[in-house]
Amino acid sequence: MISNTVISVENLTKMYGNSIGVSNIGFTVDSGEIFGFLGPNGAGKTTTIRMMLDLLRPTSGMIKIFGKQVQNNSIYIRSLTGYLPGNFSAFNDMTGNEFLRFVSSQRGLSFSLPQELYDRFELSTGDLNKKLNHLSHGMLQKLGIIQAVMHNPELLILDEPTIGLDPLMQEEFYQLLIEMQDNGCTIFFSSHNLSEVERICHRVAVIRKGEIVALETLENLKKKRFRKLKLILKYPVPDLKLEKTNLLSQNDLTYEFLVKGDIETLIKSLNNLPVEDFIFPEPNLDEVFRAYYKEDKK
Repeated sequence: MISNTVISVENLTKMYGNSIGVSNIGFTVDSGEIFGFLGPNGAGKTTTIRMMLDLLRPTSGMIKIFGKQVQNNSIYIRSLTGYLPGNFSAFNDMTGNEFLRFVSSQRGLSFSLPQELYDRFELSTGDLNKKLNHLSHGMLQKLGIIQAVMHNPELLILDEPTIGLDPLMQEEFYQLLIEMQDNGCTIFFSSHNLSEVERICHRVAVIRKGEIVALETLENLKKKRFRKLKLILKYPVPDLKLEKTNLLSQNDLTYEFLVKGDIETLIKSLNNLPVEDFIFPEPNLDEVFRAYYKEDKK
C-alpha cells in the first residue's frame, strides 16, 4: 500500500548545548497538502526545516520524507524538493539569470528560461541582468521564489516566503501556490504571519518555545479554543453577566463576550434578555494564536 504521507516527523529533538531548539515534536504532512507551521521568531521553525533538509542533524527522533529517512537519503529528497530559506540571499557577484542557471546546473537540469514566472512576478530583462547585490529586497525575494519552484518540485518548503513582497505580489504568490497544489505539489509553509497562514493553509501546527502546542485544521483550531459573542440589546440591563463568558467590551447597548465551552446554556440564557440581535463572529487566527501564547505568560 502506497502511503499518502509526504513528511513524517517523530519525537524530534534538537539541543544546542543546554538550550532546546525543538523538543519531542511530531507531525505529518499529506500529499498535496498546504501545511502551515506557525510560530514567532525563535520558536523552532527554521531549526525544524533545516533538519528536514539534513542541514542540521537532530539530537534524537526521526524524519521521513517521501517514505525515506532524511539522513540517508537527503540528496534524493532534495532533488524532488524546492526550498526558499528565510532571509533569502545568494551570490552577490552573479546576475539574476546567472544565478538561476547555476541553480539549474546544481540540480543537474538544463536551464530553461522561466519567462512565465518572470512575467508573473514582474521581473524585467533589465532586473535579471543586474548583479544580485543591486536588487531590492523585494526583487531578491521574487528571485528566491522562482529558484524554488521553477523545476516543478513535488515538495515545496517555504520559510517566511513573503517577506519583502508588496500586497499585489503576495496575492500572486498565493495564487501560484494554489496552482501548484492543484498539480499535486505538497507545500510546507512556515511563517509568523498569521493572516497568510489563514489565507491558504488547511492544517496548521502551532509551535511555542520548541514545542508543538496545537496541531489542527484551521477550522477546528478556531472553534476549539474560544468563540466570541456580539450581543446587541434593546435597552440597558444593569450588571449584565452571562455564564461561562468574559466581557471583552461594551459600547452603549453593544456587548462583546469571550465564550468558553459549550454554548447551549448561553443560548438559553439569552431568552431572558431584551435581545435586539446577536452573532458569533468567527475568531481570526491572530486571536487564536494569542490565546496559546497567553497560557505561557500565565
